[in-house]
Formats: sequence, C-alpha cells, structure tokens
Amino acid sequence: VSVTQENSQFRMLMHEVKFFKNYTLKSMTCYVRRNGKCQLHTVWADKTPFKLLFFDHEKCIKNTGTGFVIGNWVFHDADHHFPQIYCYPEFQVGITRSPSKFYVLIHFVSNTTILFKAHFINDFGNMRRLTAALATGTNITEEMWKVYVNLTRYYEIPIANIKNVYETGKSVSVN
Repeated sequence: VSVTQENSQFRMLMHEVKFFKNYTLKSMTCYVRRNGKCQLHTVWADKTPFKLLFFDHEKCIKNTGTGFVIGNWVFHDADHHFPQIYCYPEFQVGITRSPSKFYVLIHFVSNTTILFKAHFINDFGNMRRLTAALATGTNITEEMWKVYVNLTRYYEIPIANIKNVYETGKSVSVN
C-alpha cells in the first residue's frame, strides 16, 4: 500500500486527540482504512523523554524554520492498528518478531490546530512519512492550511492527492 494513494491504509482521518499525565501520554482516535472500509481506532502514544537521533535536526515549519519540533511521540502497539507496519526478523528461534515503531512529531499547536508528521517503516522495509493538520471542528484557517501544505512539501511528500477544503467547500469523506 502506498501512502500517496488516495484511500490507502495510512490516510488517517483524525477524530479526537486527548492528552493525559501532564502532556506525557495522549490518545488519538482516528479512522484507519482496513479491508476496504474505514474503521475507528484509538491509539495511545508516549512522549519520549529524550530526543531521537534522527529527529534532532527537524525544524518547526510554523516557526519559519528556526524552532525545533515541539514533541516526539511513539505509538503503543502500532502493529495492532496498522498491520502493514514492518516487523523485524527473529534473531533466534522462539523469540517473537517485534514491530517497528510509529513516531509522531508535533510541529505546531494552538488552541484549535495541531500540525504533525508521522514516521514509520512499512512492511516492505521502506521508511514512510505522512503529515496531518488537525483542527477542532472546521476551524483550520487558510494560513494553517498553507503551513500544512508547505510542511508536506518540506518532507517531499507528493501533494497531488490533497484536497483543499477551501476550494471544494467540503472535507474528504471517510466512506
């Protein structure tokens, strides 16, 4: 499954994000495409207490490239929600395979909007990225939409399949 295909498994429509334990634990409820249909999933993520080496130099796009990412998060049991996540091979007989991690980097947070990038390895062993703009209701501003598109371009993710809600007047269907 390609992350650039419309309706691929990794095109997630976010439903709800909640933070707990002084912003060190969060739940993300989203629709994930499985078996040709969108299913509602709730995934949990821990904020990492350290900077991950390959994220150290990530720039925060909203802060004009001068600030670093706001937070790094790791999903719990991502393979239960995204079955095409890569599993590392067994090194010894009898040891179960372990899935790769699903990381989320938050780039910008306001009272109404969150911009983030997800970073994971798919079942073919290829590194994949996706970006998302989350807003309460339909509160994403035109400025935030432009920042989201620029963030997507920055990570060299094809933007051909992004539907601009300002031009179409409606959000993307989950059916």
